[in-house]
Amino acid sequence: MKKNILKISLVGFFVICVGVYAFINELVEPPALRTPASYPANYESLKGCEKQNILWQKIEETRVTTLPLPELRHFGFFQFLAMTRQELEIKGQNVSDFAPTGWKKLIHSRGAVAKVKLEITDKYYSGVFSGAECALLRLSLTFKPGGSKGVAPGLALKVLRDGTHSANISALYGIDGQGEDFNFFRNTLSNIVDPGKTFGAKMMHNLFEKASPFPEEIKIEDMALIDTAGKQVTNPVVPRRIFFVPTMTNQFLSSEHDVREDFLKIPAGTALYEIHLASPDGKNLRKVGHIVTASEFTSSEFGDSGLFFRHQFRY
Repeated sequence: MKKNILKISLVGFFVICVGVYAFINELVEPPALRTPASYPANYESLKGCEKQNILWQKIEETRVTTLPLPELRHFGFFQFLAMTRQELEIKGQNVSDFAPTGWKKLIHSRGAVAKVKLEITDKYYSGVFSGAECALLRLSLTFKPGGSKGVAPGLALKVLRDGTHSANISALYGIDGQGEDFNFFRNTLSNIVDPGKTFGAKMMHNLFEKASPFPEEIKIEDMALIDTAGKQVTNPVVPRRIFFVPTMTNQFLSSEHDVREDFLKIPAGTALYEIHLASPDGKNLRKVGHIVTASEFTSSEFGDSGLFFRHQFRY
């Protein structure tokens, strides 16, 4: 009797494992089923603003034109398992603006993108921190809020440079988010955040440790080493930390709603974030300028799945 129960249990466990694997395979499709967006063979050699035009055209071609917007994607146990199958090192190694074959965005999966400029008034720091006319800003939540998951704002900034790879930075308020406050612009975002305290945050920390021993930090060195003309800076001045301080803190509701609809209301020409940079020792903080929108925000399939933002991991 006990042997039969054991056999049945083993068979049941095997069936569950097969089902879980199949489900994960559905979340992360085999590479043969996914191809990166097509782009000109000479794309990397183009001017930064020409690259912005190409990317924006793809965003416009897949624009979501009706409300409500596509539902925010749930992030749970199976999505976490799917992330364990992805090579997270790709996030740091791929310098292309286009998502590589086989890549699937499982966090920050739904958002909105706008063309922006970096209007810099204090040019103490080098590289793109001297100013940039052609950049893209993507705003998103880390995951769909609900249950133990709070509202977790995040941004990704891509500065297009002439004849070389783009400069990218991502920033969060915190791993655990800001509780039940749905005002996306309530808090300052940064490239360095404290480790989360929830069980899920600790699991994500352990997962991203496979890519970097400092999972809660994204370096900004590359942004300071090459300017928007694609030229290496002779004597670079490199900050350690960047803060994006929202200027529209009190203009949106804190009650539950789709924050992406707030993004769509922001007009071109808005000084959306102040940029503050901290010295390598963290003792000196300078307000250097603003991120200013050069278009309205757009929700699009390419912006969600085809546009790639590199992480410069700290090792």
